[in-house]
Amino acid sequence: METTRGKLLFEHQGYLYVFNKQSSNKIIWCCRQYRHGKCRGRLHTIDDQVVHLIDDHNHEPVHSAREVVESRTIMNNAAKTTSRSTHDIVADGLSTLSDHAIASLPNLKNLKRTVQRIRQRHQNPLALPKDRTSLVIDPEFMKTNRNRTFLQFDSGSVDQRMLIFSTKKQLRMLENATHIYLDGTFSVVPELYFQLYTIHVEYLHHILPTVYVLLPGKKQCLYREMLRQIKNLLPNFDPPNVMIDFERASMTAISKSFPVSNLSGCFFHLCQNVYRSVTRLGLKTLYSENENFAQQIRSLPALGFLPAADVIPTFDE
Repeated sequence: METTRGKLLFEHQGYLYVFNKQSSNKIIWCCRQYRHGKCRGRLHTIDDQVVHLIDDHNHEPVHSAREVVESRTIMNNAAKTTSRSTHDIVADGLSTLSDHAIASLPNLKNLKRTVQRIRQRHQNPLALPKDRTSLVIDPEFMKTNRNRTFLQFDSGSVDQRMLIFSTKKQLRMLENATHIYLDGTFSVVPELYFQLYTIHVEYLHHILPTVYVLLPGKKQCLYREMLRQIKNLLPNFDPPNVMIDFERASMTAISKSFPVSNLSGCFFHLCQNVYRSVTRLGLKTLYSENENFAQQIRSLPALGFLPAADVIPTFDE
C-alpha cells in the first residue's frame, strides 16, 4: 500500500504506519500520525511480519483503515493511468466500501480534488501534431467511457480532415427527431481545427446534443460533406424542421441537402446579426446616443414572428 504521495504504508490492528527506514532485512515503520498528531506508535517488520511493536498510540485505531487505503490506491492509480472522469473514478472507488469505511473517508469534494491533483501531477499530454494529416487518434478516445463507439467518421489523412462523433443511441435520436438545431462554436476548438459543429434535437421536451463535428473551416463544401456523411450513417435521415444561424454557407448546404425541410433562423443569432449590422454601417454612435433610434433597431428582430407576407409592410410602417 502507498500514500497519495507514493510513500509505503503498512496496516496493523487498525493503525497505519509509514515507512521510516530500513536496517539490514528489517523495516522500521512510524505511525502515520507521528508528524501531525505527535503519535509515538512504532513497529518493526521482517518480510511483512511484525517482529516488534511499540503500542504507544495517542489515538483510536480505524479498523477499516486497510479497506480505505486500498480504495484510495485504486482511485489514485486510475487517475494516473486512465482518462475516465473524476466522478467515475471516485464512484468506482467507493462502490465496494463498507459504510464504516466510507464514514472514515474525507468528504466527496476533497476526494475529487485529490484525484484531480494526482492526475495533473502525472499527466503526460500527447504531443500536438503539426497538422491534421499527421493526427493519430488513440483507440481509447474513439469510444465512450462505456466502451461504445464514439468516432463515427474520419475522413482520413487529408488536409480538410473531418471528424464526426456520436453514439448509436444519439444517432437514433437524430434520425427520429422532428426538429433539429445546428450551430458552430469556436472557443473550445482544438488548435488544429476551425470550429466544433453540433447538432441538437428536441427529445422529451429537452434540447440534447447528438452529433459533434470537428471542421477545418466553414465553406459550403465542408458543410455539404458533413451532411453527406451523416446521411451515410442514417440513410433515412430527412428532418422536417431545421433551425440554424444565419451563416449563408451552412444555410445553402442544408437547403440543398434537405430540400423539403422547413428551414428557420435562430432568434438569438438574428438579434446578434442586427447589432453587427449597426456596427458595420457606422451607426453605433447613433445607437448609443439616440434612444428612439435604438428602440427601433431593437424592434427589428420581432419582424421574424410575423407571417412572411406582413414583414415588408410592417417594416415600412
